[in-house]
Amino acid sequence: MYRAALATPRTPGPRRRRRGRVARRPEGVLAFRRGDFVCVADTTPESVTTPAYGRVLLASGQVLEGDGDAKIPADTTVWFTTA
Repeated sequence: MYRAALATPRTPGPRRRRRGRVARRPEGVLAFRRGDFVCVADTTPESVTTPAYGRVLLASGQVLEGDGDAKIPADTTVWFTTA
């Protein structure tokens, strides 16, 4: 996974600090937003369904998307890009 992250092209943009929480997350799911990216980590032993916060940029497991939602497997982290 780290090789895929390093191979992801970087696009320079304005650095800005946005504070806020990502809403609608199930119990046992950590989610945060950083600029144009949203990271969702499922720490539970079962898959969870969350909103698809954008296009999947990087994931440590197979993510199923449909109807605006993303099904994230157990113990998986997903990075979405909102740009």
